[in-house]
Amino acid sequence: MEFDISKAMRVKLSDKLPPYPKFDLKYRRAPNRGYDLDYDDTITAVKNALRYVPNNLQSEVAPEFLDELMTRGRIYAYRYRPPGVIKAKPIDEYEGILEARALQLMIDNNLDFDVALYPYELVTYGESGQVCQNWLQYRLIKKYLEVMTEEQTLVVSSGHPVGLFPSHRNAPRAITTNGLMVGMFDTPQDFHRSTALGVANYGHMSAAR
Repeated sequence: MEFDISKAMRVKLSDKLPPYPKFDLKYRRAPNRGYDLDYDDTITAVKNALRYVPNNLQSEVAPEFLDELMTRGRIYAYRYRPPGVIKAKPIDEYEGILEARALQLMIDNNLDFDVALYPYELVTYGESGQVCQNWLQYRLIKKYLEVMTEEQTLVVSSGHPVGLFPSHRNAPRAITTNGLMVGMFDTPQDFHRSTALGVANYGHMSAAR
């Protein structure tokens, strides 16, 4: 199946900043992954996260993203985490076509606060198996699924929602890739750098599928 990137349908996040959520101390948190990016990589990592944020909000959230990167080793965009706990709801309570509602249910089930290993960091299991890299991606994926038609396919690359593409009714409603590294860069060190930069995601076998 081939996708013409120029035909992709894209959605955007609201230009209103959500309130910063509270954290419940009873839930486990992912350990600090280590901050070892150089100056240029640090700038790139923050820019990679800001690409999802409307222009009028970037100056306000950029310091938050930088602080997360330096103190936790990753940008999780906690500002965009939905308030409260995440629980899978009955399928009829989601918006969109049936397949899209089923995908939303599965995402929320993987991030259920009584199921996920580190729910605040989107880690389902295996210490590093993330549903997506950050809460910006989570919100965007949900928005895409809510508007998806029966003749569209959502393409997701390491948590990054590329867009909705025209497809056949019998085609997959979602195609995802995770943890892809090429040739000489397929090393633990380079993957660590890539995840810190926000360009790679390790979904294990099912966390991000």
